[in-house]
Amino acid sequence: MRNSPAPLKVLYYILPACMLTCFLSCRGDRAQNYKESTNIPEAKEIKESKAAIFLTYLDALVKLPDATFNEAGIKSVNQNYVSELPLVMHDSIKEENKQDIIMQYYKNNQTSPEVESAMVILIPKNITDSLAVLDFTYHFGPITDEKLLIGITEQPRPVHIKVASDREIKLTFRNEINRDQAGVTMVEILNYR
Repeated sequence: MRNSPAPLKVLYYILPACMLTCFLSCRGDRAQNYKESTNIPEAKEIKESKAAIFLTYLDALVKLPDATFNEAGIKSVNQNYVSELPLVMHDSIKEENKQDIIMQYYKNNQTSPEVESAMVILIPKNITDSLAVLDFTYHFGPITDEKLLIGITEQPRPVHIKVASDREIKLTFRNEINRDQAGVTMVEILNYR
């Protein structure tokens, strides 16, 4: 390098400096793009976690003992999840928000039917979009189809998941080609006699 002409010496120092500058500027740009692209998966994780929290909430309702399988039992479980889920007890006088998870307790006063009581839970669209039938089978177990009592209907028949000897979950879902991927719109927890 000592005997090289001056223009080559300048090129010898300038070329690495340009390459280093280019490398550092590209790296900074990549960090910004990476940060922007990671925001989308975080939003997806929030949706998935809300669905996971909802499944855990249902699990707590399913495991309520017979003595507390009532409206007071629902309210006690709701206290643990109200900060994470938009839970509301059905009230015919109040207008419900479309983002709320609406639930209602039902007591069967007839002596002949085998369902003693039930909890009906309406799921809002924002959770339905990220909560499929397959999520319930992973969490609670295999499903069984509801028996067809009348002719073919446009709506799919609900499916059932037996969670205990006297408890069952009944799922109503959207009409989609792949049932496992269909969004769940309503859940009923049935307590048998």
